[in-house]
Amino acid sequence: MEVKEKIATYDTVFEEKNYDKRLSDAQKATDHFYTLITKFYERGWGQSFHFARRNKGEAFHDSILRHEHFLSAKLSLAPGDEVLDAGCGIMGPARNIAKFSGANITGITINEHQVERCKTLNSQTNVAGQLKVIQGDFMSLPFPDNHFDKIYAIEALCHAPDLAGVYQQIYDKLKPGGVAGFYEWAMTDKYDLGNAEHLKAKEMIEYGNGICEMKTIAEIEDAISLVGFERIETEDLAASADADEIVWYHTLQSGWSLAQFRQTKLSRTVMHYMLRGMETFGIAKKGVSKAQNVLLVAADGLVAGGKLGIFTPMYFVLLRKPW
Repeated sequence: MEVKEKIATYDTVFEEKNYDKRLSDAQKATDHFYTLITKFYERGWGQSFHFARRNKGEAFHDSILRHEHFLSAKLSLAPGDEVLDAGCGIMGPARNIAKFSGANITGITINEHQVERCKTLNSQTNVAGQLKVIQGDFMSLPFPDNHFDKIYAIEALCHAPDLAGVYQQIYDKLKPGGVAGFYEWAMTDKYDLGNAEHLKAKEMIEYGNGICEMKTIAEIEDAISLVGFERIETEDLAASADADEIVWYHTLQSGWSLAQFRQTKLSRTVMHYMLRGMETFGIAKKGVSKAQNVLLVAADGLVAGGKLGIFTPMYFVLLRKPW
């Protein structure tokens, strides 16, 4: 399927306003989304597709690495641990965590392009022997029960059509006493369904990030209880950030740094017409400029959600499967 056709299919999913019907296409939307934008993410953001708390004076990529090391430390990952990265992207975090911890990490992603990219990038590191990747759906994890010592997910489970369902899968695949850690995207307690501005920001986050329905922190807590995990720790790291930290959505705002300049109206306009020109002359595939527009909607929705305090990309969840 060509890029233009994938965009049309993707748009069709999000034109459906009935969330129950939309969720039936959640896996297809996620797969199409990552086929369309993985190259954009890698070129513009790096190999780790997530946000992080960032101290003043700290480089962006240093904050990303610290965020991953924090999760590794919280999970007490160690050499010999068998670990699952659920929704691994192109395994940027997994490579960093494998180097930091010595653990063996298996990544699973629904997207074929990402699997091939993982294989290439993993082979270029000195931790290739600690890494594996498979294509699959985390709603039906293809592993025996009680298999992994630890499982983590970094800003990935928001794509699940059934949050309790994916938590149950993770619970089942953990060994008794095993620990799971997540950075979850969620609407905060400040989100008001009756507020048109709040609703618009939520819809932009969903459309721009291939998420069929954003969950709330309350729904995450309900899923934890329903599945039967022991809660070790939960905290909205965005809300608890220090006053002198750089806001997590800083890079997505327009400004004069190199990263922020890409979000200015001038830069967006220039990029749009450049991509249209590349499509016209066959340098880029038809539909690439529309894929860029999806990411612009994502950026604007995330900034709006961050400023309003109604959205967090880092609700930290640390859980244990009972013995």
